[in-house]
Parts: sequence; structure tokens; C-alpha cells
Amino acid sequence: ASYGTAGKFDPSKDRAVLRLNRWKDTAIGNWQARKAFGDKMARLRTALAINLDRPRLDTGHSVEDFGGGSTEISYTRFGPGAYLNRHIDEHHEELKGKDGWKKPTRRSVTWLIYLNPDWDVKKHGGELRVFERKKSAVAEVGARSNGDLQIGWLRSSSSDPVERPVFLDGHCIGQDGKEGNCAMYIDDPSRTGNIKYITKPFYASPILFVAGSEQLTQKILITRPDFKERFHYLEAPKSAIDGILAKKPDGTGSKEGEDEVPKDISPNGGTLVVFDSVSVPHEVLATRERERFACSGWFHEDQQDIPDHLIS
Repeated sequence: ASYGTAGKFDPSKDRAVLRLNRWKDTAIGNWQARKAFGDKMARLRTALAINLDRPRLDTGHSVEDFGGGSTEISYTRFGPGAYLNRHIDEHHEELKGKDGWKKPTRRSVTWLIYLNPDWDVKKHGGELRVFERKKSAVAEVGARSNGDLQIGWLRSSSSDPVERPVFLDGHCIGQDGKEGNCAMYIDDPSRTGNIKYITKPFYASPILFVAGSEQLTQKILITRPDFKERFHYLEAPKSAIDGILAKKPDGTGSKEGEDEVPKDISPNGGTLVVFDSVSVPHEVLATRERERFACSGWFHEDQQDIPDHLIS
């Protein structure tokens, strides 16, 4: 996978991946060690499902079809000079276009285990940089128990000094049944256990995640004036022209947002990192002088049922 350079794959710099089907091939390498590792990851998955109150994490297609260890699992190698630009690992089904609802599962929890003995981060770089929020949210983030995914935030304000995660309901039907199937919402601050829609119903499109769409959402979709300026997406929408006009990535890291605090994690051997696949932006800084290895993957959850308007 050519992540660190432009054009063709460069084995000296780009990220190389041994994917799940090869991982499970008993004829390759030490299968027994990989199986023991997978069993341990299955126990971690169960613990996360219980402690995060995400029962869907340990049931359904993601476990039955792929095994308990992890729905996606791989060895990952970064050559000297390789890096990975800032991104989030999962988006709402409605933001993936017409194919967004076709897969039975989606990413829920990202995990990495680093395999680098004697790593000198000042010399070798290769840190994982995650972008945490400056303020704690007042509600669950990433995904709700009903399967709705977070797509943005309401920044804190003088009248409401907390951050509020914004979720997308893909099964919402307008009052006349024709206005749209989607709406954004937050937990209702005045009624515990209820939600509060902050947009009118609309039909979602990947266009909601391209340059300029944040302003479009603020001006046209969000109904309350005091919410308009507070809203922003989890990741700033981009367009093809951004990649041309922006500074060429060099693996030195991107600038954090005004509501974020960057945290760097050294890829020392034996380190386990786990974070939410939907709500945590992250990147990998450039590796220097030596190869950087990790075992990485994603625990999946089953996707929501396909909305009625997409069923023919």
C-alpha cells in the first residue's frame, strides 16, 4: 500500500501489509503463535464489549464470519521515511456513497501492538499521533448502542460550556415522508435519555464530506442559530484541489485543531494501543533509519439495518 510516497509502491518507504487471509494461512510462518495471539485478542475484544458497553462488538457477523480474534488483522511494516497522513478509520454508512450499506460490518475499535525492540523515538521517529479533545464530552462518542455513528462536534460555548458529539440518524423520515432520510442530533441537554435533532431531514451524500460542506451544513441544514457556528465535522472536509495547494506531506505531522491536543505514542515493542475507530483522528509520523513493525487491526460491529428507502 503506497501511503508514504506518491505513485508506485516503494518498498524502502511505503507501508507493507500482511492481510487477514494470509495471516490465517497455516502454511505461512508460525501459525501457532498467530493463533495464540488471536485467542488473546478475542479475550480483549470481549473485555472491551463489556467495559465500553458495546455488546455488538462481540456478537454477530463480525465474530461469526471472521472469528473472535479480530475482523481485520495484519502485520504492518513501515520502511525508513514512511508515514501515514491524518485520518479517521471509519465513517457513517451514508457518507460512503451507494455502497456504504453493502458490507455487513463496520470498524468499531482500532488496535495496534508494536513489535520494535530497543526503539529510540528521538532517533527513529515513527510515533503514532492521536488528536484528543481538550474538553471531555458529556455523552458517549463514536457510536451509539443503536448503531448511529458520530460525524461531528458542537464546540463548547459561554452559554453551554461542554462539548457535544453530533450523530447522524440514517433512518429518519421527514414529516411528509419525502423530505429526507437523515438528520443530525445530540443528546438532549434538558431531557436525560432523549435526543435533540439539530438539522432538518435531508438526503445524505459523500458531498457532505468535501471542501466547503461544513459551511453548507452550518448555513442550510442546522436549524438553531446558536448551533451553527459551534458545529464542525470530526475531520475537516477536503477536496482534490486541497491536495494540490496544500504543503506536500512530509511525515512531520499535521497541525492540531483549536479544540484538540496532540498526543504522541512511541512504537516501543510490547505497547498496546486501543482507540475508537470513528471519533479519533490520528496519523503516523515518519520513520527514520530503521524499519517499524506492528501488528494492527480493527474489531468490527455489525452495521445497522439498511434504511427502507434503499431496499428495492
